[in-house]
Amino acid sequence: MRKFAVAFVSICLVPTVYAQEGRRGAAPLVRLNVESEAVKGAPYSAEVINESTQTLTDGNHIFHRGTSRVYRDSEGRTRREEDRPSGSPAVTISDPVAGTTLRLDVDNHTAQQGPGVLRLYNATLGSYNAALGQADELKRLTVLLNGQPGVFAGGSLAVARGNEQSTEERLAPRVIEGLRVEGLRRTATIAAGAIGNERPIVVTSEEWTSPELKTLVLSEHSDPRTGTSTYKLVRVSRTEPAASLFQVPPDYTIVQVAGRGEGRGGARSGAPPR
Repeated sequence: MRKFAVAFVSICLVPTVYAQEGRRGAAPLVRLNVESEAVKGAPYSAEVINESTQTLTDGNHIFHRGTSRVYRDSEGRTRREEDRPSGSPAVTISDPVAGTTLRLDVDNHTAQQGPGVLRLYNATLGSYNAALGQADELKRLTVLLNGQPGVFAGGSLAVARGNEQSTEERLAPRVIEGLRVEGLRRTATIAAGAIGNERPIVVTSEEWTSPELKTLVLSEHSDPRTGTSTYKLVRVSRTEPAASLFQVPPDYTIVQVAGRGEGRGGARSGAPPR
């Protein structure tokens, strides 16, 4: 469980920090559940709701809400459909059996085919780690959000580093959307004066994961600097999704996309090899 929980937090970290520094504008915090390994024998489908709220110093509020759908079959293939404000949804199919990732362009009936999502995941984390290595401030925030090796005592993990302290607490299991889930609460405290702050800054997050499905069901994150954000699965179904959801429609054109360090591929028509 720890493995994909870390993947979830790490990918959220960099966009959040860049937004704070103004490098990429005031982009909303978007959280994604990126599984770091294929999960077989646990099919499901669900709707996903991403919400974030930020309160400005003048009392104004900025609210963002995103919706999407996720499907996973018994072989570990996943399909994600992310709704966009305008146009058709963005569709991504990850196929660990074929070792490929497909991005469908619904409007133009094309599909970009590239390396599997697990390879992209590892390459992405490598890029993030390189970026974090260039800025001490980002390093410190990584420690605060993800923690460092420590010792569990009484169900909680305490981590201290300089003027920063982070704790992890295992929460009692509960039921969400008909699923038994296990919870983990992280509390990170930035001491007064550590980053120019007059008072301590407390950042909290909770992650609720289904051991049976091996997927994140609910995540809540609160930071006084950026606001609050929530990721949750709703209307979860345990039935096997239709096989057609993980295939390229026959009238689509497949375009090969080279991965990092690979040559460029050409375009061809038809369905992907089985």
